[in-house]
Amino acid sequence: MDRKKTLTNEYKQRKIIGGIYRVKNTQNGMYLLDNTTNLQAKQNAFYFMVSSGSCFHYKLKKDWESFGGKMFIFEVLEQIEKKREQSQDEFIADLKMLEQFWSKKLDSSTRY
Repeated sequence: MDRKKTLTNEYKQRKIIGGIYRVKNTQNGMYLLDNTTNLQAKQNAFYFMVSSGSCFHYKLKKDWESFGGKMFIFEVLEQIEKKREQSQDEFIADLKMLEQFWSKKLDSSTRY
């Protein structure tokens, strides 16, 4: 029972790292820009999709099928840590604001 409490407490104390990422098609320069509350999980999902041949995101489907998943790269553009006193909604709002910043910074003509 103590082990379970310890694990639960460790889980609650873990750092939550979210951020802005770009999945870029190395063949034509097109990119997908998005945010996530868990960068590591999103990155793991991307690499799993590449290795399994599954498409990572519906917006990439046509090019993913044409070029293959290995022609895409996952780039972390910015990461932020969720503050202890911050609600999930506040964290998501911060991520959306950061995504808007990056959206203005990057060339929108090559965005999926």
